[in-house]
Amino acid sequence: MRFPSTFGIAAATAVLAFTAPARAETPLELVGYVKLEKVTTTAAGERQVEWVEPELVVPGDRLIFGTRFANRGEVPIERFVVSNPVPASVSVTAELDPAVLVSVDGGANWGKLAELEIGAPDGTRRAATPGDVTNVRWILPAIAPGESGTLEFPVTVR
Repeated sequence: MRFPSTFGIAAATAVLAFTAPARAETPLELVGYVKLEKVTTTAAGERQVEWVEPELVVPGDRLIFGTRFANRGEVPIERFVVSNPVPASVSVTAELDPAVLVSVDGGANWGKLAELEIGAPDGTRRAATPGDVTNVRWILPAIAPGESGTLEFPVTVR
């Protein structure tokens, strides 16, 4: 499959909410991205991992969805929230940071993955797994002037 048509541009775009002073321009700079894991073996037999721009992805490929942020303003940005939907064409991997907030019901409820459950059609419940994640969210109390960072989550193409 060709990238990004399968995922759509919105798949790598974060839904954001934050509190900042009222101004014509926001001091917040955001860049969404997707990287593909490329594994090669050196002549010495060492495994090397490189993250590259995806051109073509196939089932089983590992990707990183990310958002880079920076406060270019002169005052802190308070209560910065980034929420990313997880496209149906990928599955979150077990390498997901356990501290990240996730939803397994399309964003209706949030928590750490280890705390969430999934209801089965027969009424039983089971622990949620990374493959059940439908949304990923980070909440940063504040971003200081000049501060920048990156928020990422790993997925596998279904």
